[in-house]
Amino acid sequence: MLLLGWSVAFALVRDSSLYRVDWVRQLVSLFDDQEVLVHTAAWQAFDVFVKSVPKDELESLVVPLRRTIESTGAPGRYGVAPVVPIIIAGLTNGSNEQRENAAYAIGDLVERTEKSAIKPFAVPFTGPLIRAATQAITYPPGVKTAIFSVLASMLERIPGHVKPFFPQLQCTFVKAIGDTSSAVVRTRAADALGVLMHSQPRVDPVVTELIAGARSSEEDIAASFVLALSNVVKSSSAHGGIGDKAREACIELVNDTSRETHLGKFY
Repeated sequence: MLLLGWSVAFALVRDSSLYRVDWVRQLVSLFDDQEVLVHTAAWQAFDVFVKSVPKDELESLVVPLRRTIESTGAPGRYGVAPVVPIIIAGLTNGSNEQRENAAYAIGDLVERTEKSAIKPFAVPFTGPLIRAATQAITYPPGVKTAIFSVLASMLERIPGHVKPFFPQLQCTFVKAIGDTSSAVVRTRAADALGVLMHSQPRVDPVVTELIAGARSSEEDIAASFVLALSNVVKSSSAHGGIGDKAREACIELVNDTSRETHLGKFY
C-alpha cells in the first residue's frame, strides 16, 4: 500500500504538477502487474492521483496515458474507472493531438478490458465520440480517422453496450462517407457502417441512401459510397440479405457505372 500513501502525499505537494506524467507512466504500467497487492495498490493510487488534478488540466495527461496503455497492456483486472476522466477531458477539451490519442485510448481499453468491466463506461465514451465526429469538420483527418476506427472497434466488440446509439451512428457514418477532406476518413466511415449493419436488421433504407449518394457525388466521393454499399450488402447476410427492390437498385447502379466507364473511353 506504499503506492497509495505516496499518491496521497503527492496530492498535497505544491509543485506536484511537475511529476504528473511520471505518475501516469509508473502507476498505469503497474495495473498489469501479476501481484494482486501491487496492481490493486496502483489502481487505488491512480484514482487518488487523478482526483487531485484540477479538471481543466486533465487533458494534458491523455497522451502519456495512451502511450503507457499501448506499451504495457494495461488497464488489467480492475476496469477503467480511474482513467476515464483523463480520456473524456482529452476528447472534449484537448488539442487535436490529445483528441486523437483520447480516441485511440478508448479503443485500447475496449480491446483489452473485460466486456463486463467496460460496460459502465460505454455510454460516457460513445456520446463524446459521436459529438466529436459530428463536429469533425473542424478537425484534421487524423482525429476523424481515430474516431471512426474506435467506433468500429466498439461495434465489433461490445455492440450491445452501444445499441442506444445505433441511429446516431448510422447517420454519422453515412454523412462522413461524403467527407471531402480525406479518402482515409471516408474509408474508415464506410468500414464502420458495414460493422454497424451486422447489428441492424433494417438495411434497405441505408442501401437506398448510399446509392443516392453515389449517384449525386463526384467520382472520388462516389467510390467511397460504393465501398460503403458493398460493406452494407455483405453485412446484410446476417439478416437474410437485402430486399428485391434494393437489390435491383444495386444492379442498376453497377450497370450504369459500367456503361459510363465504357462510353468514357470514346470521349
